[in-house]
Amino acid sequence: MTAGFQISPVLFALRDATRQLHAELDATSPLTRPGLTEDQYLRYVRRVLGWMRPLEARLARIDWHAELQAEQRFHKTRWLEADLLAAGLDRGALARIDECPQVPLAENLASAFGLAYVVEGATLGGVVLYKRLAPRLPGLPLEWLQGYGAATSGLWQQFQQQLARNIRSETDIQQAQHAAQDAFRSFRLWVNQEVAQACPT
Repeated sequence: MTAGFQISPVLFALRDATRQLHAELDATSPLTRPGLTEDQYLRYVRRVLGWMRPLEARLARIDWHAELQAEQRFHKTRWLEADLLAAGLDRGALARIDECPQVPLAENLASAFGLAYVVEGATLGGVVLYKRLAPRLPGLPLEWLQGYGAATSGLWQQFQQQLARNIRSETDIQQAQHAAQDAFRSFRLWVNQEVAQACPT
């Protein structure tokens, strides 16, 4: 934590509620494996796209405050699609990618913020992975990992501010926690577990 920055109660609660799930997700991520191949990365991206599409469709139905910049944030499927198009898939193939049927619901603003916490937080890890994997996968743009690029840190700070302003009651915090936990679990089952089984070490 940087000097002068106060972690909000909801951010602390979300971190606490997802700490173990986050660690388990990192430990099972195909992207952290030595010798990751282009084919394995693309298989991973296909599964993430199948998870992200229905999730973003639900987030798009939420009445977000303008300050959150939802139009900029909740189109991460474009990054995933860009990686697959660069690898030779066409739009028809993208449309046929299976979608996860167990994506958590965004039932209200609190649960939507819980889901958004997971997908926005992933952009921070993506920056680290991009630096590590870009030299090993030179044939791909890795847009999913680049995310917001140089704007990542600033957009994460803005997200934290909106999270703190909008999720304040104990009930809302608990709903956000449960949604974030569900997001981590469904992502691990749909993406990490399937890719690990298909691409054993």
